[in-house]
Amino acid sequence: MTTTEHHESAAHEGLGPRQYVTIFAILTVVTVIELWLSYSDIGGLLIPLLILLSAFKFVVVVAYFMHLRFEPRILNRLFAGGFVLATLVLFALISLFWNDITHPLG
Repeated sequence: MTTTEHHESAAHEGLGPRQYVTIFAILTVVTVIELWLSYSDIGGLLIPLLILLSAFKFVVVVAYFMHLRFEPRILNRLFAGGFVLATLVLFALISLFWNDITHPLG
């Protein structure tokens, strides 16, 4: 079986119920961790940790539920490049306005 045939068969098969339940469990655990972090007192690490966990959930949802995992590598690289660029822009904006976020009245 060639890689193209393997890719086409994997794309047509999709995920089974076991994989969906596993993904659901992983996303649930990450969401519970996010909720726990939001109520904990960890200071300046809260926002970066929540952004990282949200990015992880975003990648998992895109990879499996939007079937990007089963697409050709070039599409994965284009997505990853855009995602990295958007993340860098987000962090640049956060760094520009960090004092306004942490001290809104001062």
